[in-house]
Amino acid sequence: MRQWVSIRGPGGLRFGQSIGPEDFRPPKLPSWRRYELRLNLQAAAEARGEPLSADAANYTIDKALAFGMLDGTGNHLNFNLRGSREEIIAGIMARATAWGFPMTEKQATRMAEKAIGKHWWGRRWWVAPAAGLLILAWYGCL
Repeated sequence: MRQWVSIRGPGGLRFGQSIGPEDFRPPKLPSWRRYELRLNLQAAAEARGEPLSADAANYTIDKALAFGMLDGTGNHLNFNLRGSREEIIAGIMARATAWGFPMTEKQATRMAEKAIGKHWWGRRWWVAPAAGLLILAWYGCL
């Protein structure tokens, strides 16, 4: 969406958003970011002993954007993993290495613990409202 400002008379500013053609296209990365990701993918493939062409790397980047593995800017990998704690840590390390961002086990463990902690609280969304209702009932406000 495009942001715009309209000036109407003295001191009359109007802010808004409008829909443009970029809202209906598949997400597209800046060329410099695509180039960096392509080089990382090719270097990681070379390290594994599997040469990767530029076209195959571009296809992998487009597929990752379409499936949500990369965010819209290409700066962050999204890890959608399920399993035990050890499987999640191994999956994070494997995917980061495949994209050319090698990660130690300590870094992967810290990332997994953060994600598991957020997920734990997300299941218990009712705790804060329930506590508020209990406090109001205790003081006779309800």
